[in-house]
Amino acid sequence: MEKKNRSIWLITGVLIMLVAGTVYTWTIISRSIAATFPDWSAQTLSMTFTITMMGYAAGGMVSGVLMKKTGPKVILALGAVLFPGGMMLSSFAQTPGLLYIGFGAMCGLATGLCYNSTVSTVSAWFPDKQGVASGTLLAGFGMSSFIAGKLFAAFAPADGSRLWAAGLRVLAVLALAVLLLGIIVMRTPKAGEAAAAAGGSGSGASSKKKAGREPASDIPTTEMIKKGSFWLFYVWIALLTASGLMLVSQASGIAAEVGTTLSGSTIATAVGMISILNAVGRICTGTVYDRFGYRITMLMVMIFFGFSAVMMLLAIRTGIFALVVIGFAAGGFAYGGNASISPPMIADFYGRTWYATNFALIPTNALFTSFASVLAGRIYDQTHSYLYPLLLLFGAIVLSVVISFMIRRPGEGKKTEK
Repeated sequence: MEKKNRSIWLITGVLIMLVAGTVYTWTIISRSIAATFPDWSAQTLSMTFTITMMGYAAGGMVSGVLMKKTGPKVILALGAVLFPGGMMLSSFAQTPGLLYIGFGAMCGLATGLCYNSTVSTVSAWFPDKQGVASGTLLAGFGMSSFIAGKLFAAFAPADGSRLWAAGLRVLAVLALAVLLLGIIVMRTPKAGEAAAAAGGSGSGASSKKKAGREPASDIPTTEMIKKGSFWLFYVWIALLTASGLMLVSQASGIAAEVGTTLSGSTIATAVGMISILNAVGRICTGTVYDRFGYRITMLMVMIFFGFSAVMMLLAIRTGIFALVVIGFAAGGFAYGGNASISPPMIADFYGRTWYATNFALIPTNALFTSFASVLAGRIYDQTHSYLYPLLLLFGAIVLSVVISFMIRRPGEGKKTEK
């Protein structure tokens, strides 16, 4: 079979993920909306993002079920209706209810649909480089909030006007254009096509190596959820996701507590390190997974997370702001790397036949990890120090280390891991 250039699917996938990730600009968007409606409480506005995360988890599950029946085009078509529609509906909001329906339910559901179908489709084209491919996609997803957030803040400042409504409409048009491109381009590979694209259409050991190692098993979701290895990994990923969310949500406060004499611009730059290193971490982690396998990759992520927590704890104790910057950089790298482990690991452990539905279960941890930031904020409110939220973060990392030693690749005792 003729070898194909796979870059078209990867590039299109990154564009789709940039669109899907714009829901994480809610922190920026909500500031502008709050300035227009000062009587809306922070809790009222934050409920929008909670609904978004619920929709995201539901969309991922729906996408997983539909992928084997319809392929990515139908799913992206649903996303092309829901995402721009949700943005447009939200732009007319005069009550929180429209935000809950538009940005919350519609955009959240579309994000899950697009995220799962895109990662599943592009990963199928890269059986030899699933870590790199998924890491690149997730780097786009992670950088989206940083890029779109900066543009939105510049275009629609929190000055009490309704410029945020125009900003949402612009995002709607851009999203529609990208998702229409995705509908045209994205498709799953035919039998043997992915191996040929990977350069593995020949015979012999070198051809098999190019096409990627065989998964440890190839089982449906109903069988996967019976495996202890899956639930251990699910808890592990949830612990580190919660740790990352605690870091992201409290970063500005931590930086301000240590850098009491620094300007707001300097604080914002330090916090921005998290987003930048988040994207770097996603690509690097995917590359490490392809080269060294799951155990070394997990260890790398935990080391960076632990180092981050220690640096920030020392910064709180010593008042040295440079330690905050180092901690943010390491934490951003680890948080991004944590996100990049799931796609290749699910394929590696449980196969590619039911990959879309198997992978769709992982993002459901957002249903409860999204409350980690609330917990950290409540602890701060009671103690008036970020020392204790950081100790909680460190505790979650220590627990993840313990759990990591219990995770085994199916059949690991019978086969030598890569």
